[in-house]
Amino acid sequence: MGWAKGNVLNPERFRAKAMFCTLAIFSAMLQPSRVAARCPNLCSGHGDCDEYLRCSCWAGWSGGDCSERLCPRGLAWADEARGVDSAHFEAECSNRGTCDRIDGVCQCMDGFTGNACQRRECESDCNGHGSCMSMKTLSENFYDENSLRFEYTTVWDAAKMYGCACDYPYTGFDCGLVDCPTGDDPLTPGQTNEVQIFKCEATGGTFVFYYEGKATGTIKWNMRDTEVKAQIERHPLIKEVDVTFSTGSTVCQTSSINIVRVEFTQDFGSLSPLVPGIEGLDDGGSVLVSADGVTTIADSQGVTSSSVKGTKETNYCSDRGLCDTTTGVCACYDTNGDSYASSDGYGSAGTRGDCGYALTSTTTCPGEPQCSGHGLCDSSTFKCMCSTGWMGGDCSQRGCPSGLSWFSYPSQDQTAHDDYEECSNAGTCDRSTGLCECGLSFYGRSCEYLACGGGIDNACTGHGRCMSMAELALHANDNGDATEFTYGTDPNLAKTWDAHRINGCLCDAGYEGYDCSLRTCPLGDDPATYGQYNELQVVRCEAAGGSLRIGFRQAMTRPIPFNATRAAVERELESLPTITDIEVAFTGVDDRLCYSSGNGETCNVGQIQFVTEHGDVPDLVFDTSLLADITGDAGTGIVDLYSDGDSVPSGVDDCPTETSILGDTESLPCSGRGLCSRETGECACFSGFSSSNAKGGPGNLNDCGYRVPKTTSRGE
Repeated sequence: MGWAKGNVLNPERFRAKAMFCTLAIFSAMLQPSRVAARCPNLCSGHGDCDEYLRCSCWAGWSGGDCSERLCPRGLAWADEARGVDSAHFEAECSNRGTCDRIDGVCQCMDGFTGNACQRRECESDCNGHGSCMSMKTLSENFYDENSLRFEYTTVWDAAKMYGCACDYPYTGFDCGLVDCPTGDDPLTPGQTNEVQIFKCEATGGTFVFYYEGKATGTIKWNMRDTEVKAQIERHPLIKEVDVTFSTGSTVCQTSSINIVRVEFTQDFGSLSPLVPGIEGLDDGGSVLVSADGVTTIADSQGVTSSSVKGTKETNYCSDRGLCDTTTGVCACYDTNGDSYASSDGYGSAGTRGDCGYALTSTTTCPGEPQCSGHGLCDSSTFKCMCSTGWMGGDCSQRGCPSGLSWFSYPSQDQTAHDDYEECSNAGTCDRSTGLCECGLSFYGRSCEYLACGGGIDNACTGHGRCMSMAELALHANDNGDATEFTYGTDPNLAKTWDAHRINGCLCDAGYEGYDCSLRTCPLGDDPATYGQYNELQVVRCEAAGGSLRIGFRQAMTRPIPFNATRAAVERELESLPTITDIEVAFTGVDDRLCYSSGNGETCNVGQIQFVTEHGDVPDLVFDTSLLADITGDAGTGIVDLYSDGDSVPSGVDDCPTETSILGDTESLPCSGRGLCSRETGECACFSGFSSSNAKGGPGNLNDCGYRVPKTTSRGE
């Protein structure tokens, strides 16, 4: 298919409305106080009256008489892209609420809050067991599990996506669950504790260690081993450590390097590293840590030491009991004659509450039947290996699907939402069914989607289509023309993480709003303004046969013969759903669309004036794949379009240098001369204005685009 599109220049024809200057208008312009009195409802006391007797509303007010309140704006949760990977522009109520025009307050969709519905609501306010905060605040005040800090400040959702930072030992997306004690499985011997080592070279000052993002107590440079132990154990997540020095009596030394050994005796498994914070040490002070089980540290004698990675289990209830997340208490197994109780972490009785103490000589796996019929029993350790979808020490609990997390610490600067969590950290897993119970406005098997306006069960209120951000981008238009915008095609682009997760509404014709619940009112040109022009585009078609199709705002005509008359061209254009009234004129002697210079015909230029499509409209487009020159070959015909002030160049087949015109009429709801009812889509016209025919005359468009002539009674 061949497409021809024109070039452009600059003119002064086809005025849309004759300039008028009646005595009343002239008088009003000279007397500002009287102008204000002639504007609709005196602009409701919230605006100024201009020379067109039209209200210019003050900040916070809108409507033809400035009687309607505007609501706060925020970055849109969902909208159509305005460029490749460019979306989430400011919108009233952030495209997640409806504005109450009486008081200017946003009525937010469930799950959204803020004066502009600009942020997510924390479920149940974190149940009183955590802090509700934005991703930005989370990144500024916390560290990740390796005690590294990353920024999340510039991505569109940084100050919008809120979630719960739970207090220990609470957990879950809403901090509504309680973690149970973890422990080592008593039936898997030969495993090791985690040992991390460090050396401190300093002559004064203090330092701390960060562990899983939280700080230990403050360690002075000259503390002894027992004092260092006490400061490390002040950490809320570290239960107990043994601290030993390789030499000397102070933790930090310079002449004889001390290798400090920290063994975790009650925290099992492969642990996060101790990360030094040395801002308090005197100049030149340093702390070097080995926590990977590989890196060695040498003392002043050249003797090296290395850390040891922990190999013990660190499972809920030591995998010998079930965790009750409502209380955080382990219910130790007592099945098939095998019983377990709280341990000391080393297979003996203790107070950990972890079911790591075997009361009997174990002969079977937990569960009745073994592994609850949902797994295989390892006869050497009597440990269950659960089938897919099942979990727990006895395989009696269902696991739920995982999805990319809605709220979690960034994985690197300006990158987040890339780690998988059960129910996407936006819901709670029902262990009896394996189904996620999603939070407000989240849905999907793993709560991986954010619902459209109208909610999950009534998306877009039945007056639109619910689409992902990626899909909405494909429907984006520029003044009615299709675009080539995409959103989120690069899966590695962090800022478009939401491309297939956050949904928005593409409303049907006649409806608008974030949930398509509002009606649109007719658009029209303000009949009281003057000195404006309708859009005029100029077409030159050179062809001797075939046909062409003309398109406007994504609608195409049927094939139009090359020698179609002015009336036929006008009829075909007005058959498009995107054009109501258009006027076509030919400058040539013959009444036909195209001419053929090869046949000695005189140049014919078409003038196409948009009568009812107001303002600066997009260019017409042409399919010339069936248009032929004198050879008769399809696709050899030529169509040139001139718009936005461009003229037909002189010297082209002696064509007249007709000039196009950039349209500057208004295209306003109710023509700016009435108020729109969002419930009905009907205009309530101001006094002196009524329904028009879109040309300034009376009609039935209900657009307030007709200025009613003023009549006077006898004797006035």
